[in-house]
Parts: sequence; structure tokens; C-alpha cells
Amino acid sequence: MPTDSSLPALAATVIAVDRAKAENATLIVLSVVELTPSMEVEQHAENVGLRRCPNIDGMKFARELAKQKGVEIEEITQEGPVAGTIVRVAEEFKVEAIVMGCSKPHGITELYLGDVARAVTKMAHCEVVAINPTETQGKEALVLARKIASRPKEITVKTITSSKQFKVGLVLFTIYIAVYGTLLYFGSFDRSVMSEAVGKLNVGMVLGLTVIILAIIMAVVFNWYAGKQEAL
Repeated sequence: MPTDSSLPALAATVIAVDRAKAENATLIVLSVVELTPSMEVEQHAENVGLRRCPNIDGMKFARELAKQKGVEIEEITQEGPVAGTIVRVAEEFKVEAIVMGCSKPHGITELYLGDVARAVTKMAHCEVVAINPTETQGKEALVLARKIASRPKEITVKTITSSKQFKVGLVLFTIYIAVYGTLLYFGSFDRSVMSEAVGKLNVGMVLGLTVIILAIIMAVVFNWYAGKQEAL
């Protein structure tokens, strides 16, 4: 079973593990590393076209799921062209069947990436089970993979500054600074305004209380929003 952490591959992993358990067979999990380096733009196009899940470790998912189901597995990492390597490894280990995800890219993406499952089906001398998951199968596999095989997020300045939490926090911070700056300005350069009455209070007290209440509200809102984003 080849895996590249794409959504179809995750769904195929679930099916392959269940089949191996039912047949009391050893599951061979293959990760193929292409030798041709790709630029960031090309890598992004591949991830979108093949529906890859960058935060999921496909090999770890297969390992942990097989462990839960009591299925024996063998992990292999090979370098080379994807379809050819899958077929070669299948022949070397004399496998009975290849279970793999079927991404079926379309348009320009298909011309660039091709259809690996179709190529493997043509070249392989054993049964090939190409899994093109339904929306439900994909969601269920992804939820399960996130629970047991999520990669730790790499923390860099770029990932922090490009996150939604940072952008929302920056907006809230800017609003707070603007209000607080207004309070400082009138308190330092126009104290007559600060002493004007507003009901039983003066402008200075009202602005001071506003800054405190605003800070509390912003903290609560940001904490809620950040927690919601982390849960996604």
C-alpha cells in the first residue's frame, strides 16, 4: 500500500488495514520519494491537485492504525518515479494486491501530474484496488488521521505572522493602541477635556474605564477565537 498522506491515500489506508486484518496478511506500507526536486509553487500545486494533507504523516497513520487493529506491517521508503517504484516493490515482495488512493486530478493538473493509479493498474501483475473515496470516507479518514498521526507544526516567524490568530490579534492590538493613545493624548496635552463632566463622572474616568473594559473584552474574544482555530 503506497501512501503520500493525500486524502485518497488516507482512505485507502483504512481499507488496506481492514483487508489485511480480515485476511490475516502482512501490510507493506510504501513511501516513494521522487528524485526530481520541485519548487515551492510546484509543490503547492501537487498538494492541491492530489489533495495532500501536509500536517498528516501517512506512514505514521498506517503504523498506528495497524497497531490498533493488530495487523503486522512492514515499512519501506524508496526513491524513484512513483508508479514504477510501486510496481517494482510489489513484484519484489510478491504481493497479492496493491491498495492505493486514486486522486484523479483534472485539467492542467492532470497533464502535469498524471494519474498514478491508472499507470500502476496498467503495469502491475497483481490485483490493484484504486480507492477514490466518497466525501464521507475522506472526512472519516482525515478525522482519524488527525487523532493519531498529526505532524508537530513547525514554528517559524513566517508561520506565526501568516497565521489567522496573529492577524486577528494584530487588529485587536491596533484598536487597543488607538484607544489608549487617545487617552494619553488628552491626558498629556488637553487636560481640560479630561475634566469635563459625563454624568457623574468625567471624560478621563470614562476613557480609563473604557480602556480597561475593552482590554478584557478583547482578551476574551481573542482567547475564544484562537482556541477555535487550534481545534480546526
